[in-house]
Amino acid sequence: MLKKYTFKSDNKGPDILFLGAVHGNEPCGTQAIYKVVEKFASRALTPLRGTVSFIPVCNPMAFERNTRQIDENLNRIIRHYDTPQTYEQHLAIELSEHIAASDIIIDLHSTSAPSSEPFIFNDYQDELADKISSFQNIKYIIKGWPQIYADDDTFQDLSTGNCAHIHGKTCLTVECGYNLDPISVQTAYYVIMNTLLNLKILEGYPSAPIKQHNIVMDKLYVKTKAGKLNKEFHNLEQIKQNEIIATYDDGSTIICPQDSYILLPKHHALINGEWFYLGHLQND
Repeated sequence: MLKKYTFKSDNKGPDILFLGAVHGNEPCGTQAIYKVVEKFASRALTPLRGTVSFIPVCNPMAFERNTRQIDENLNRIIRHYDTPQTYEQHLAIELSEHIAASDIIIDLHSTSAPSSEPFIFNDYQDELADKISSFQNIKYIIKGWPQIYADDDTFQDLSTGNCAHIHGKTCLTVECGYNLDPISVQTAYYVIMNTLLNLKILEGYPSAPIKQHNIVMDKLYVKTKAGKLNKEFHNLEQIKQNEIIATYDDGSTIICPQDSYILLPKHHALINGEWFYLGHLQND
C-alpha cells in the first residue's frame, strides 16, 4: 500500500493530491513533499480550506533501488487491471484510485538530461489547469502530449494526466530539472507552495508570476536500433533544421526536420524505448 499523508480543513474546498517518485530515480518530488508534510504535521502549515494529500513515493521498490522502474514504466500504464501481471500494474491500480478520488493532481518529476530547465506538461487543458500553470515560476509550458501518443502505435498514454482526464479531474505534470540537481528539489517545493498559496489553501504570498512560453510537441522518436545521440543534449535545447540529432551504429542518422526544441532526451535509452521528442515554440 502506498503511503499517503492527508491534511483536512473544516472548510469546503478542493481535494489536491501531490505525487512524487512515479519513477524511482526521480527524487526531487519526494524530498520536496517530505519537507512540506513535516510542516503540515507540526502545524507550521494548516489548510484553510479543502484537503491536501501527498504520496511521496509512488514506486517504492524502484525508489529504493534508485532505478526508473522495476518491470515497466508506471507513467504509461495507470489504469485498473483485473489481473495485474507486473509490480507496476499493482501500483497503477492503487494510484488510479487515489487520482480518481482527488480534484487536482500535481505530479512531480525530473529528467535524466543534465542542465535541464524545468517545464510543465499541460496535457489536458482546462481553465483550472491553465490557471495553476500560470502560478508557477517556470518558463516553459509543454502541450500536445496526448496527440503525440494518439499518432504512435508503439506506446500508450496511460499517464497520471490521462487517468485524471478520464475521471474528469485536473492534472499537471511538472518536470523540475535534472534528477541529481538539488535545485530540482527547490523547484518542486515552490510548485507545491505556489499552488497552495494561489488557490488560497494556505495563507501567505506566492512568488510573482513570470512570462511563460508554450511549446507544442511534434513527434516522439523511438530508438529502433543501436546508436547514440550526437551530443549531450540538454532538455529544451534549441536545434536547427538539418542538424544531425542521432547516429545509428549502421551509419544512418536522424536529422532535425525544422528548427525545434529537443525534449526529454535519454542518452541511455534502450532499443525500442522512448529516445527524445521534438517540439516548436507556439506564437505567444
